[in-house]
Amino acid sequence: MEYSTKKRLTQNQLNLLETSFITNSKLEGERKQELANQLGLSSKQVSIWYQNKRARCKAEAVERDYQALQLQLQNVLAHNKRLQIEVRRLTHKLDQANHLLFLASHPSAASASASTVAPSFNHLQSSSWDSPATATTNSIWENAEVLPIMEELDACLFE
Repeated sequence: MEYSTKKRLTQNQLNLLETSFITNSKLEGERKQELANQLGLSSKQVSIWYQNKRARCKAEAVERDYQALQLQLQNVLAHNKRLQIEVRRLTHKLDQANHLLFLASHPSAASASASTVAPSFNHLQSSSWDSPATATTNSIWENAEVLPIMEELDACLFE
């Protein structure tokens, strides 16, 4: 069995092929033969070099696209994580607001649950809940803890 020895291209041949490839990545018959004569190669060798070069360029482009997609994926995942944290924070705020709304609409529940639900609601056990006249002046809407929650809830709802 005969094996042909593969002869490497010289730097000058490579430079000429690279320059020609930059100008046009596809070869026409005349240009291929002209290049082959100029380089001292067969037209088949020139064709194979061009075919291999196009394949390398395509593989490099695929690798660049893959790297860009990986970066985009990392950015999307990081953004998703930030959004999940924000959703948990806002859900907690909404739960707080709903709890305060419930307590405001059910004064008897406020006094019964204030000591068991959360220490921050102990101020709701005051005697102001017993008297309807003072209940309106000491409304839960005027409470210093509730107002920022309600303002934030309002801002979230109307963004």
